[in-house]
Amino acid sequence: MRYEFDEVIDRRNDPYSFSFKWQKPDYILDELGIKGELREDAICLETADMDFRTAPEIIEDLKKLTEHGIYGYSNVPQKYYEAVCDWYKRRQGWEFSPEDITYFPGTHNAIAECVKHFTKPGEGVIVLTPCYGYHSDVDANSRVYVPVEMLNDGNEYFSIDYEALEEACRKEENTALIMCHPHNPTGRVFTHEELVKTAEICRANNVLIISDEVHSDILRAGQDFEPMMKACGSEKLIACTAVNKTFNLAGLAMTNVIICDPDLKTGTEDMYAMPTPFGIQAVISAYTRGEAWVEALNEYLDRNIDECLAYIREHLPKAKVIRPEGGYSINVDFSAYGLSDEEVVDRIYRKAGVVLNSGLFFDDKRGKQVHRACLSSPRSMCLEAFARIAKEFKE
Repeated sequence: MRYEFDEVIDRRNDPYSFSFKWQKPDYILDELGIKGELREDAICLETADMDFRTAPEIIEDLKKLTEHGIYGYSNVPQKYYEAVCDWYKRRQGWEFSPEDITYFPGTHNAIAECVKHFTKPGEGVIVLTPCYGYHSDVDANSRVYVPVEMLNDGNEYFSIDYEALEEACRKEENTALIMCHPHNPTGRVFTHEELVKTAEICRANNVLIISDEVHSDILRAGQDFEPMMKACGSEKLIACTAVNKTFNLAGLAMTNVIICDPDLKTGTEDMYAMPTPFGIQAVISAYTRGEAWVEALNEYLDRNIDECLAYIREHLPKAKVIRPEGGYSINVDFSAYGLSDEEVVDRIYRKAGVVLNSGLFFDDKRGKQVHRACLSSPRSMCLEAFARIAKEFKE
């Protein structure tokens, strides 16, 4: 079957869209201190969801569910758990049992619940930065967000600073690490050696690891992904997985938390939530019928990324950017243009009318000089966004 990713779908005005990123983009202006409003034709590439319809096989099954007509309290069937287990065994060589899976309504909720359950108020939760914003999962639960800056080779390739990580883990008040793998927004897919070294440091200091692996199905061609639990074992390690990013189903909030360590399972019986029938069916359909669609998606995203990188290198030659190993976002550093923070932001957001995420969101010390673009939209839209930006940075 041929899947369609080039279609431009109106998520701003369609009555059934309810899109956060297209219908509420002005919130970004407030965060950046920009006065005024966005252009009416603003291109929104800031939120990590996709502007593609999900796999037609999933849509087909959800239509059947809709026609069933009863959407009451739901029971998660055994075939749901079997579908999850089979997907990760088949695609990543990672084996766990249905009894190791706990459903949560969204990854943020899952991580926040793990933070509340396994740490105490006032304790520190370590995050490797620049990183996707886990502040709401940590700060809002009276824990302390502890950033550990990663090493940048100067060309946007990031690696773990083990000395800094070990220093943070040695402090008794720091009791957990949130590991974003693949890493967002740097695009790193951590190697077996990096995962093992990180786990050794954490376990030597009694630090729990919460591994957020929701981007693990989005990889460049030829790039392998190793789940942290497969690489390091299950001791003091919790993994969060989801169909949300892979199949553009984030609005259904279907996250699965994998806990295999029997000591961690003790006392987690109250960590329970009931999914909707639509979420249950979407997971079953995705993991049993959606594999061909994911393969086609990754091919399309690879070309999106490569063509955008080529355009940036030709038309924004001073910008620093690197091909991500995983995920569908790129980090673009505009600092070599020698412009003030305010001028960089003004040219991208107000003049070009392109909505991205600045480094402020990721605890990146370069702040408004660096911006993340999610290239999970039709290619024409992504290239138009960078054409607009390049026009404003033309010297």
